[in-house]
Amino acid sequence: MAGTFTVQQNLELLGRYRYVEVQFLELMGNWAHTMVDAEIKIGFGRHMFQDSVHADLLGKRIPELKGRSQHFHLIPPSDEFVKLLEKIWKEPDELLRMVGLYHVLKPEIVRAYRRHINHLELPADEPTGYILELIADEERDHIEWGEKAISRLLSGTQRDNEVDAWEQTLSKELQDSGGIWGEGKRPGTYSFTKTHPYSKVPARDSRWNIMQNPSEFTEKNWSFDTNEGKLHLLHDLLNSEFITVERMGLIISDFPDIPWQMKLDMARQAWDEARHAEIVQRRLEELGGHVGMFPTSCFGWEQDVNRPDPLERLALSNMTFESESCKHLRDWIAKAKKTGDTRSLQLVEFLLADEVNHVLYGVHWIDELTKDDPERRKRVLAYPDQVLGDQHPVGVYFKETKNA
Repeated sequence: MAGTFTVQQNLELLGRYRYVEVQFLELMGNWAHTMVDAEIKIGFGRHMFQDSVHADLLGKRIPELKGRSQHFHLIPPSDEFVKLLEKIWKEPDELLRMVGLYHVLKPEIVRAYRRHINHLELPADEPTGYILELIADEERDHIEWGEKAISRLLSGTQRDNEVDAWEQTLSKELQDSGGIWGEGKRPGTYSFTKTHPYSKVPARDSRWNIMQNPSEFTEKNWSFDTNEGKLHLLHDLLNSEFITVERMGLIISDFPDIPWQMKLDMARQAWDEARHAEIVQRRLEELGGHVGMFPTSCFGWEQDVNRPDPLERLALSNMTFESESCKHLRDWIAKAKKTGDTRSLQLVEFLLADEVNHVLYGVHWIDELTKDDPERRKRVLAYPDQVLGDQHPVGVYFKETKNA
């Protein structure tokens, strides 16, 4: 394209960018629980949130340019491009997935943003330029992080030729698809659904000892006022933080038609929990612990991520598990103050601040989406009782705080 863009040309391209950013968000959300590498899970949590912000910024600019029709908010660049996304999504190999996302798709969107910036009508379209500069810079950070992750996955594998061939194949298909601008192509009408098979436990690396049966676990009697108690509690919490990154990702990918603000909230929670995993692991290691030092449970995972109603998932995990977590974090804070553990105190207070918001996400969206459907509300709020019965098998009692 020569010259500077008109309002209409802007709208057609911004809708394509927003579509692709949403696809990135859903790809990572769908993949996270199957990725073995823990650093990738954390990176996905961060990138899911940032890509949701990118889509949100684009979505706010579109109506400012008179793009009030829903058509402009999600424009698939071409059928061929969507089929390329589907091919990358279907790839089961962790390394090849990362190459598809961070060597092919994300570099393409940065190129599209940079080209667009060069065609801006300034100062008339300075708001678009401001947004695209911010997003392009952040996407470049994603690519840099992805390159490090890919190098780590490649190290010692002798898969360089396989990776190069895969990348070349995808790059050729990307070019043939017209790229994100959809050059020479009509906007796509093809679509696909990012499903996942029934899941019993999320993927973990070899350091973890995940109990396959909740009956293996004995009642907790650890306390945050001893070093041994802190190690047990932090280690158990670390796995829970990874679980919540993964389950938020699945809500985003399993239910693409949930309200946009709900999707933003789920992406924000994924980021929060990714940061929590980093925080908790750091403190665990500062206290002399390490990942995998104790067996741990993924109780509740199977009952959460396979439910067909996202609100049942929120009732179980946000309004019940996260509510109980808040109770325990308050206890940890009190004991850290009592024992003079200022380092743990500082970190746990940040955790609690986030977890309170996560409970409120569950409360808000269940209230909002069932206000005209009392039968659904009754079913949703009854679901935690169906799962938990009288006692949580990892030793946390819920009667006092359930749905608080």
